[in-house]
Amino acid sequence: MNSRTAWLLIAVSLVGGFFAGRTTSGGFAKTTEKPTRSDNRETKVVRPSRTDPFGGPEFSLKSMDDVQALFKKQRGAVANARLTLGVEKLTTHELAEVMEMIQQDNREKPGYVDGRYQLMNTVFEKWVLVDPDAALAFAKTCKQRSFKSMAINSCFAGLAQADPERAKLELSQLPKGEIRKAAGRAIISSLATRDPEAALDLLEKEPSPGGFGDFYASQALSEWAKKDPKAAAARLASLPRDRVDEDSAGAVAASWAKTDPEAALAWAKTQKGSWKNSATQSVYRELALNDSAAAWERLKSEPGHLRGTLLGTVLEIVSDENPNQALALLNGLSNKSEKRIGAESLVNQLQWWGGDNQELAFKVIDGMEDSDTRRNLLGEQLWFLSWTSPDALAEKIATLNEREKISTADQILRGMLASDPKAAEAYFLSLPEAQRGTEALTEMMNRYANLDPEKAYTFALSLQNPQERAAAVNGLFSQWSQEDPEAAAEGWMKIPAGQSRLEALDQIASSWARSDPEEARTWAQSLSGNERVRALAAVLPSVASDHPENAASTLSSLISSAPDGLGGNLAESAGKVASTWAADEPAAAGLPAGPARDEGLKAVSMAWSQYDAVATAEWLGSLEAGSSRDAAIEPLVEHVRDTDPTTAFSWAASISDENDRFSQLRETLKSWRSTDLQAARVAFEAADLSPKDRERLAKVLE
Repeated sequence: MNSRTAWLLIAVSLVGGFFAGRTTSGGFAKTTEKPTRSDNRETKVVRPSRTDPFGGPEFSLKSMDDVQALFKKQRGAVANARLTLGVEKLTTHELAEVMEMIQQDNREKPGYVDGRYQLMNTVFEKWVLVDPDAALAFAKTCKQRSFKSMAINSCFAGLAQADPERAKLELSQLPKGEIRKAAGRAIISSLATRDPEAALDLLEKEPSPGGFGDFYASQALSEWAKKDPKAAAARLASLPRDRVDEDSAGAVAASWAKTDPEAALAWAKTQKGSWKNSATQSVYRELALNDSAAAWERLKSEPGHLRGTLLGTVLEIVSDENPNQALALLNGLSNKSEKRIGAESLVNQLQWWGGDNQELAFKVIDGMEDSDTRRNLLGEQLWFLSWTSPDALAEKIATLNEREKISTADQILRGMLASDPKAAEAYFLSLPEAQRGTEALTEMMNRYANLDPEKAYTFALSLQNPQERAAAVNGLFSQWSQEDPEAAAEGWMKIPAGQSRLEALDQIASSWARSDPEEARTWAQSLSGNERVRALAAVLPSVASDHPENAASTLSSLISSAPDGLGGNLAESAGKVASTWAADEPAAAGLPAGPARDEGLKAVSMAWSQYDAVATAEWLGSLEAGSSRDAAIEPLVEHVRDTDPTTAFSWAASISDENDRFSQLRETLKSWRSTDLQAARVAFEAADLSPKDRERLAKVLE
């Protein structure tokens, strides 16, 4: 596991349970009834009340604004500590009132708000101690599902700390579903470090622990392996594979290696695939921490495939203490693939440390003989510098050759956009035109549209090179039209005539139609000439979902007087409209004769035959012979060829176009021959075929 993955897992472990019930919308109506609590549980002080040792202005728990202000002034551990001290002073009745305040605030201000979830966790932590019945009643009776999931998570996490058996009993009484999963996750997470065996019992018993089941398993197994690694390993082997993964094997090996690395390594090598790699890496990480030189020498005796995996692990440990020594070890490798793997791992490690390690990372890159690997690592390193150290980036860019500038332009522009879009513009323009890749520009504009579409638009139109301007407009509008089609439509009006304007038009029409078909249609109708027809062709398939007859009528009118060059657009639109209509009333999908009708009837047959081949065949029988009927027959033949070759062969023989008829008959006979050669021959002999078709098809059945 590289360092970036490790940091990701740490982040997930910290926020997984915290955000498991996070909501993005809705809320709760404030009620006047107090949550139920047991009669024999009066308010009692669980912890001695303490004076706030952190100083600062006093704050109250009577308003979420006060709580939010606290987190703005004193973020992190201090704010959480002051919150905990404030909650300790509350009575049981006040705890219920604060929870009502939280859910009311969630309704009024949906989404993430500083302090809200921290406060909920802290309140439940005390509430389940002083009145678990009331706390559980509140969590279970929340009406909004997203808020209820969050409340259940916080409540059961606190209850599992205070009374694990009660928590498990309450869990068993919840109906199966997302709420039970939320409660299960909370209990398992709480038990993982305190009672790992119980956590794993619950993990195995529950139908599905949700998205972090394997993480909790790793936690529990790691703790268990500190005391009894053999028992933990045996339990890992017995757990269902959908509850554990390679990280679980790595967790067992890591804890085991601290007390008996030889036994841990022997066990790790009995695992398979990714489990073996993860477990072995964990052991070698511990070996390297104790004696990196010995670990480096030892890994040389490992099999080749495993040795490559372990190189990066040991180099990361060595580079943490002595980066220059890690570079020396890397340069001492003679195997090219091993050197490449080691270099990638070392550069990744040095990159995130910053400072003088950046220069060492470039030394590693400069020493790479594989040009592709060198350029890839160089691009990643320059991307990192582009948003962390602009001055260092400028110095490095000055040393690049032309090939390196081309290959790293995308990474540099991507990093600059994150910190300084104007610098990204300037860097792109500073490149000689021969080095300006349109793919990098398109990607740049796609990202720029998310940051500031107006400035991105101004930059796109300022480009003088037609190819570059087209690439920039394409990248901009592909994103802008999705985020804000109305604003994108206003910007589109200023694009000069040409292919870029037409492509942007298509993107706006398609994106807008998906989110608001009627508004998109109104906009398309407001245009003129060919642009109006093109926009309507893109919009009408979405309109057809709600108003099929209206869409088909408009489309028929456009087809009857189609402008030059737009026949293909209208034919494609006709197919989509007819396909949409086919799900409800396929026989009514009438379109004027021509390519559009062919495409439309083919789409109808394709859609309809998927769920009612018999009705499709009856409909086909009502069509007049010609290209449209032929086009509609082909999807039916292809759909029933494997399940009903007799019907497929009969319909294929009725196709009027000679080439299409022969092609469909041949493919049907080939398929039929593999399942029932005798039946295929009987049908072939009885068919009314032309001498030419009969002669050519006979060879298929030989």
